[in-house]
Amino acid sequence: MTNFTAADLQDLCDRLRPEQDVTGAQIAIAQGEQMVQASSGVANAELGLPVTEHTVFQIGSTTKVYTAVLVMQLVDAGLIDLDTPVTEYLPDVRLAAGEEWRKITPRHLMSMTSGLDNGPYSDTSRNDDSASEYINFIGDIPLTFPPGTAYGYSNASTTVSGLLVERMTGQCWDEALRDRLLRPAGLTESVSLFEELPYHPVSVGHTPEVARPWCPYRGLGPAGTTLATTARDLARFGQIFLRGGKSADGTTLISEQAVATMQTPQVSVPSKVFADSWCVGPYRKIWDGIEIFGHSGTTTHGSSTLLWVPELGLSVATVVNTPHRGYPFADAAFSTIFRDWLGVAKPARPVADPSLAVDASLYVGEYEQHDTSYVVGTNDAGLFLEMNQGGEILRTALAPIAEHRFLPIDDSVTGNHTWDIAFGLGPGGRSTLLHNGAFAARRR
Repeated sequence: MTNFTAADLQDLCDRLRPEQDVTGAQIAIAQGEQMVQASSGVANAELGLPVTEHTVFQIGSTTKVYTAVLVMQLVDAGLIDLDTPVTEYLPDVRLAAGEEWRKITPRHLMSMTSGLDNGPYSDTSRNDDSASEYINFIGDIPLTFPPGTAYGYSNASTTVSGLLVERMTGQCWDEALRDRLLRPAGLTESVSLFEELPYHPVSVGHTPEVARPWCPYRGLGPAGTTLATTARDLARFGQIFLRGGKSADGTTLISEQAVATMQTPQVSVPSKVFADSWCVGPYRKIWDGIEIFGHSGTTTHGSSTLLWVPELGLSVATVVNTPHRGYPFADAAFSTIFRDWLGVAKPARPVADPSLAVDASLYVGEYEQHDTSYVVGTNDAGLFLEMNQGGEILRTALAPIAEHRFLPIDDSVTGNHTWDIAFGLGPGGRSTLLHNGAFAARRR
């Protein structure tokens, strides 16, 4: 790390935290044996507790890559085949309405091509069988698309992956995560079980008031509702892929073949601001001709982004406790780290191109996923999007940035994730899918 120092990273974290309106944050960069982490701000404003180097933050959906590693351990052991229908392993479980879901494979689940709806954010018990309880909520929800035919991010699909882990190991997901990944990898600042939280300094969410409860959705733990960690432990996790599946002490966690499989693109992502393609667990971006893998996520208590770069042997992670500012914070941090310190030209956020011809008739209509519906229409200003999420209605104009891709003028429709809106066209040339960044909705 010759282009920057620990002091440079601390200065960056201290500058970006107030600029991005974040209460507490950490940034970590790991390369080989070197690790630097910066911490800034407040972990709990009610108690006046500062963020320290040991403070753990909820990381949200970045957890999905951990769950994918657990599945790949089972693949390495010959207990699961990526292309065998999931119903062979979970014969008593129904995953969606109709019968086409029976074609879903573990590869589909981890590459976001299963067609499973994102699913409800439904409460479960806090018992060890909560993932199984959650699966009971999705059995009557229609598929968004036939398995393997498109991309659609799904919390439900990763929870099914977590249930696979539970059935094949005989452990609940939290215990399997701890015993089969966190402990062998030396990730001592990572915790998902509630009873282990008192042994760590914990950051809580600020929205801007302190968020409560800590987690109402243990059943969605495999998808990202419970795991909390430091930025440096998150960066250490990214290093596993750069070492060919090994921990820092040489322990094999997954095989080199499993790493190669996890980093092989499976499907193109229509909303390119989010990612270029999805692999078996992580997403894949191309910045300045360089492959970058990773994941990001948000809960009511935190937001995180992890990236790892095989060509540079480097992993970088951000965590914050102001959830809706997590992605802008990460974007700003990566702009400096990659562009200024590493010499990698991170793509700029796209801007509207008024010269692009737009055939609104391709997109106008109604789209839906569970608990969220969209109306795409036109007015004197052009194309607009109206989103109804649990009765909260948001409306924004859509500005064209590329073929079948638009930038929402009001980023609140993406949850302030800075994503673009894209449309997937069917055989007749008319859109059948609306992609709000990661999430897909089917045309009614």
